[in-house]
Amino acid sequence: MKVPTIIRDPLLRVARACGYGVYKINREGARYGAIMTEATYSPWNKDDEFQATVAAIKSHTLVDSYRCYELWSLVDMVADCEGDLLEVGVWRGGTGALIARRAQLSGINATVYLCDTFAGVVKASDKDPVYVGGEHADASVRHVNALLQDLGLANARVLPGIFPDDTGHAIRDSKFRFCHIDVDVYQSAKEIVDWIWGRLEVGGIIVYDDYGIQTTAGITRLVDEQRHMTDRRTIYNLNGHAITVKIR
Repeated sequence: MKVPTIIRDPLLRVARACGYGVYKINREGARYGAIMTEATYSPWNKDDEFQATVAAIKSHTLVDSYRCYELWSLVDMVADCEGDLLEVGVWRGGTGALIARRAQLSGINATVYLCDTFAGVVKASDKDPVYVGGEHADASVRHVNALLQDLGLANARVLPGIFPDDTGHAIRDSKFRFCHIDVDVYQSAKEIVDWIWGRLEVGGIIVYDDYGIQTTAGITRLVDEQRHMTDRRTIYNLNGHAITVKIR
């Protein structure tokens, strides 16, 4: 088994192709450390609908139960808002199906748009310490549509391609109440936020996956850059999420 190797940028793809775990040195590494908590409250264990949904999607997501339950809860919190729901970074459709199922149960009469390249991560840059592009390409529209059909979810629509470059035009006239960003890298996430912010209703929520995780430091950087903005409030969670609420 080959060990992770720190290597210069021009060789990243070659080393990856040879089976090495490749990491760039992150100057912000000192900002990261082990986090332990004494909290043990686990309300998801008594939520039968959530447990049934998680059991159905578990092979279709890389997201843990803590973050899945947070998505589940936050979708319900925007039931009184207006607009559609958006997820960018779908992989095999697990969290997208979970969002659609919760919207269905919460009586949200809206479309859940699920956007993914289905060709892996795009727009990796020097702001991202690990991702070089092309990761998580082991998924397809077929995977996602099969899951949605199995769960009886007619309220979701898959948009394949780079978002917003290839597919943003299809929903440019929509308003939104909720957006889940799970794209792993800085530039892609930034372009999604820039695209949706003017379309996000006041009270609407953006959830950033992979916040605070060292291998996705670009996401942490992007969220932290918004600390001074007065049109939003952000909760910097310790479970791998940052949650932004639009306040004006």
